[in-house]
Amino acid sequence: MSNKDNRHQSYAMSDPSKLFQPLVLLIEDDLRMGGILSELLEDDYRVDWVTTAVQAREHLDMDRYDAAIVDRRLPDMDGLDFVRSARRRGITVPMLMLTALASTEDIVSGLDGGANDYLTKPFRFEELNARLRTMLRGYHAEMQSYDIGDWNFQAEKGVVKSPEGLSIQLTPAEVSLLRTMCIDPDRIFTRSELLRAAFRQDAVEGTVDAYVSYIRAKTTRKLIITVRSKGYCLGAPREGELT
Repeated sequence: MSNKDNRHQSYAMSDPSKLFQPLVLLIEDDLRMGGILSELLEDDYRVDWVTTAVQAREHLDMDRYDAAIVDRRLPDMDGLDFVRSARRRGITVPMLMLTALASTEDIVSGLDGGANDYLTKPFRFEELNARLRTMLRGYHAEMQSYDIGDWNFQAEKGVVKSPEGLSIQLTPAEVSLLRTMCIDPDRIFTRSELLRAAFRQDAVEGTVDAYVSYIRAKTTRKLIITVRSKGYCLGAPREGELT
């Protein structure tokens, strides 16, 4: 099982609300600084902490992050070069650069290089957190739109759009279930994981099956796939397929 799978399983079993917190990639090679920031950020975010540009690139390729915090001086690459490389590869995740370089020229080069914000060391954590929240405001709404095959789920509006453009309104419980699955679209969820993550604590065991049926009836049976003896996963329904 990968570290990503371990993280999601841990959240689903211990604190399901964490699944709905923004996912932040922290790229910081200073072990003391990285440990402190990771611990402080954990109150409001899910945090993956890596120490090199190579590790960061692998994480960005594997997971869908809401934001990244990038130290300017990494052991294997200049942080600004990392940001430039990510932008050239089409990665649009908001990136906040941390650096001891405080000249106007350095700040301008960082922003022009693709960073969304630039914070000089030393800094107060409260300022870092405020800047992170500001970056996420504009980006988070966009991230709440998920493609499921040729269908599109707009979580904030509670709407699923068919390939033909038909808007289908979901109930809050249906939205909660579908959004939980969209957060980790390649995962096979057990019924107990979905029950804990998407529904009230007093929800009964058959709740998941019932709401899967409701969503399928409104959309297509291929939107959510039953995996025998395991649970459910997202499908990839295509335009023109039979329901």
